[in-house]
Amino acid sequence: MPKKRANPWYVRVLVVVLCEVVFLPLFAFLLVYHSPFVALKEKVVVMSMGTAHNKFFATWFVPQAQVDEIMKRMQSVVDDGNEDVGDITVAPVSPEPTVAQGEPTPTPEPVATVIDIVKPDFKAKLMIIRDPSRVFMEFDPHIGEYGAPLSDLVVYHKAIGGVNAGGFVDGIGYVNGAVPNGIAIQDGKILFAQSGLSKYSVIGFNTDNILVISNGMTLDQIKAAKLRCAVSFGPALVLNGQPLVKSGGQALEPRTAIAQKKDGTILLLVIDGRQAGTNGATYLDEQNLLLEYGAYNAANLDGGSSTTMNFLGRTVNSPCDILGERTLASAVLVR
Repeated sequence: MPKKRANPWYVRVLVVVLCEVVFLPLFAFLLVYHSPFVALKEKVVVMSMGTAHNKFFATWFVPQAQVDEIMKRMQSVVDDGNEDVGDITVAPVSPEPTVAQGEPTPTPEPVATVIDIVKPDFKAKLMIIRDPSRVFMEFDPHIGEYGAPLSDLVVYHKAIGGVNAGGFVDGIGYVNGAVPNGIAIQDGKILFAQSGLSKYSVIGFNTDNILVISNGMTLDQIKAAKLRCAVSFGPALVLNGQPLVKSGGQALEPRTAIAQKKDGTILLLVIDGRQAGTNGATYLDEQNLLLEYGAYNAANLDGGSSTTMNFLGRTVNSPCDILGERTLASAVLVR
């Protein structure tokens, strides 16, 4: 009998490519959307709807009425509230001690420290800043045209680090972080106010270095609040020491948050998600973690693939976007 010839190498490569490109996605599609595993489908829908650009994974394959029903059932329950800024007393920062000639110079207290946090479902980084006057909401100088990665914003504004801040609108088919959602205030001036809104969610600092959080303020109220900087996002998580999130929902996502302790100390939190070993967190997880570290007022910032922390010239968390850092419209920076 003639010896059977082996398939050429390129045929084997073609078979592998077809399996990975065609058959595996088809199998995954059938497993998610047409199998008895209802919980898996609901999880994919919630995760997809929690992203800025991957909602089509839900809306293309699941009827909109079913998507709406899943999101309503899975969403967090968050109460509203009003912050009393008078509860915060910013502790004075000790001046650098004088040193007599010949004595060793004491090591100064660092402006900020970053600690690692490991929980069963996620890994997180927490930046602690003793002096709130060093914390600012900053924007790309080309606001409205394009944004910049957090690492570039840190360098441009001569900061030692920070996290991503408010939400933003991308153009159709491209991601450039150009246009903020809601309000953008820098150096006491309104740089941008989204048209068509009568009220704006506000996360910012007033001239007394107190973190101001509101789920809805008019422009007149914003001006009266004497904000030196602010962005829009939310929801509020903790106000006046009271937790607002009553139910965390089912969406495990990368999260970014800001909080202030009663003595004025600022907490900047990032929680990694959508990755092996760190699935992400719910609003309830995020809130409870901040309470654990003494938050008196706290708010959720933009999350998902925007979640990024930079410290001393490097990205210290693990952003979930396959391309690394996303371009942003705003950042909370420490100088």
